[in-house]
Amino acid sequence: MLSSAEGNILEDETAINTISSSKALSVEIAEKQKTSVVTEAKIDMARQGYIPVAKHISALFFMISELCNVDPMYQYSLSW
Repeated sequence: MLSSAEGNILEDETAINTISSSKALSVEIAEKQKTSVVTEAKIDMARQGYIPVAKHISALFFMISELCNVDPMYQYSLSW
């Protein structure tokens, strides 16, 4: 719009309205980005809480899956 504007840009009503709406959209996007940073930090904190549990569960899983090497009596099905 700026390149096609003829004469004084301050007199072009459409260009001024478009630039104003673009500025408002830019401010709105900036606010949403700030909110997304806070949300991302909360998600990371929650995810970090699950890491010790996941390590413990994976150790239990692999220990149970190897029990059949100790004695064939310890063969478990996958659904167990």
